[in-house]
Parts: sequence; structure tokens; C-alpha cells
Amino acid sequence: MRQMLSAKTRTMLLAAVAAALLLAAACDGDKQKFQAPPPPMVTVASPVVKTVTDYAVYTGNTQALYAVDIQARVEGQLRSVNFDVGYNVKKGDLLFVIEPEPYQAKVDIAQADLAVAVAAYKLAQATLVRKENAYKDRAVSEVEVIQAKAEAAEAAAKIEAAKAQVERAKIDYGYTHVISPISGRTSRNLVDVGNLVGAGQATKLTSVVMDDPMYAYFTVAERDMLDYRDKQRMDEVPLDEKGRPIAYLGVSNQEDFPHKGYLDWIDNQVDINTGTIQVRGVFPNSKHKLVAGLFVRIRLPIGVIKDAIMVPEAALARDQRGTYLLTVDQNNTVVYRPVELGPLQKGQQVILKGLKKDERVVIKGLQRVRAGAKCTPLTEEQAKQMAAKQEAEMKAKMQAQAAAAEKQQGKAAGDKKEEAKAKDSSTSQGK
Repeated sequence: MRQMLSAKTRTMLLAAVAAALLLAAACDGDKQKFQAPPPPMVTVASPVVKTVTDYAVYTGNTQALYAVDIQARVEGQLRSVNFDVGYNVKKGDLLFVIEPEPYQAKVDIAQADLAVAVAAYKLAQATLVRKENAYKDRAVSEVEVIQAKAEAAEAAAKIEAAKAQVERAKIDYGYTHVISPISGRTSRNLVDVGNLVGAGQATKLTSVVMDDPMYAYFTVAERDMLDYRDKQRMDEVPLDEKGRPIAYLGVSNQEDFPHKGYLDWIDNQVDINTGTIQVRGVFPNSKHKLVAGLFVRIRLPIGVIKDAIMVPEAALARDQRGTYLLTVDQNNTVVYRPVELGPLQKGQQVILKGLKKDERVVIKGLQRVRAGAKCTPLTEEQAKQMAAKQEAEMKAKMQAQAAAAEKQQGKAAGDKKEEAKAKDSSTSQGK
């Protein structure tokens, strides 16, 4: 009977314990009920609204305004080089001297031949006068008079031929002194002093380029050209103070377009093979920073967008449907906004369609939210203040931890010191 009561008692005790455990679990469940996390925080900003200029960028090459190859036009020994390599020269400056003596001798010979022709003409004129007077007295025949007139005319023609020979000889002599036909910058001398030049064919001596201003040639798609002309007719293309279309140029080591110029020429036909047309810009180059043959980028202002809506480029995202923005409505719900893009202006993207100027755009924290979800929107100033607060709290926590660690280290060092002192004391008593 005692054993049966004991078993019964054990059963009752187990039931009581199980009931207590179930009650405790129920109480803990009420306390640990799931609570949703707060909506994620994102940084929002309103779009910037202002008038912007739309640009198109093309690539091309520079070309000098004038480029002249200086060649030897007469044969002879090169006597001197009269310019500094790579420096600017003016129109008419002496560049080279080619052995002038033979050509001076030809000038002297031609002038002597001219003098002979003049003397022969004077004799023919005197003979003609004498025979004309004699014909009046019937002392000579009419045939002799006609012959005298012909000889006088022939002598006059020989004078003109002699004068032409003199001029030809002077021209050849002039070619012995090679002058610059334009103002510009010289290349190096391609022939050294003492060499024979002009033997059989013209010898290139150097080149001179006029690079102020500098041309830049580039090609434009026919659609761009047609749109540009339409905007010109509507007075939407920016012009300089002289009414010329503005253009900007930058070279390969420049991110911006610091050289300002204008367009002065467009070809008269489109290339049917490429669907492009060639255009030329003119750019001042008084400091000679631009060199002919450079690869350049040309930026053209092609129109003005008034009251353009602009957002930071970092706010844009892309998916299979295209480019979109995330905005936050009045209920702090994230809204998906597909947009149409305009030009990019120094990190600010123009939005042509899909966004209103009074909407709040998510500019930071896009990866933490999705369309249709709730969020906690913060302005940039609020986000900065919160970041500063969190940084201050973290700094204070780290300082407290460092102080606690230092205190603990000090306590440990004190305990070791007391332990060592006690050990020394016991050692002394044992002795």
C-alpha cells in the first residue's frame, strides 16, 4: 500500500511540475511576442529646378590654320640656316640661303643682254628715221623703209625679251634667299648647311605652321545636324558676341573643355556611306597650347532647357524596365518612378519625364528599401546630425571601455604586487 501511494504521489508531483512549466512558458510567450523592426531610414531630397544648357560631345582632330612646306626651288649648296628651330617667325623672315653667286652672275648676264638689245633698238630707230627721210627725196625705195620698220620692231621686241630674262634671273636669284611666306612656328631644318639642294627636284627644307587660331575638324551624325539647324532657326542655340555658334574644346589630358571658340564651316553634303557630315571649329591659340594633329573633344551647346528638374546621379537605379527613381509619398511609402533622362550636368541628372519638382527623392539608402514598403525619410541635414550623434555615442562607449580596461589592468597589477609582497614576507619569516 505504501509503494502504491508513493507511485501515486510521484505521478501527481510530475503532473504539477508539467503544469507549472506550461504556465511559465505561456507567460514567457506573452512577454516575447514578435515586434516588427522600425522602418529603414533613407535620405531624401527635393529635385533642383533651374535652366540648363544641353550639350553634345564629339571627337575630332586639330589642324593648323595654314601649313606650308618650305622647299628649295633652285639648285645649289645650302649656305646658312637663319632661324631658331621650333620658334615663331614672321612673314618675310629669312630662313635659308642657297649659294647665290651663280644666280647673281645670271642676273648680270641678263642685264648685259638687255643693254645690247637697247643699243640695237636705238640703231634700228635711227636707221628707220634716215630711210624715211631719204624716201621723201626718193633716194630709197619703199621696200627699204618697210624693212627698216620691221628691224626697229624686232629690236623693240628683243628689248622686251631681254627684260623678261633679267626678271627671270632676278626671280631665280631671289629663290636663293628662302623667306617665310606666312607667320607661324617652324619645324626643324631637314637639311644641314653644306648639302646640295634642289638638284633635279625640289628639296624640302622645313615647314611653317600658323596655329593661332587653330582649326578642329569633327564629324556629326545627320540627325544631330538636322536637329541643330532646327534649333538654330528657333534661336535656341547659344551664340557668341559676334553671332557665331559657340563651341568648346578639350584635349586628352583635360577633363573639362577650357578652350572656347566657334563654328565657322559645315560641309555641303552628307557622306552617304557613314551618314555623317564634317564640321569645323575655330579656337584661339595665342599661347600655342594646341598643336596640329591632336585628338580632341568638342562640346557644342545645342539648346536650353528651362525649369529643368535635376536630381543627383547617384539617386538613379536601373532594372529590366529601364531607369527609375524611388520617391517617398506623404505616408512615407516608397514609390517606384520610371523616368526619362536628359543631359548630365556635373553630377546632376536632368529628368525630362516621370518626376515632379515637389516630390521627395531617395538619394541615399536605396538598397535598404523597396517599392511599396514603409521607410523613415530624413533630410540630408537630419542624416548628418544623426551620423554625428552616433559617432559621438560610439566614441563615448569606446572611451568608457578603454577606461574600464585600464582600471582592470591597474587592479591586476596591484594584486600581483600584493601577492609578491606577501611572498617576500613569508620567505623572510621562514629564514
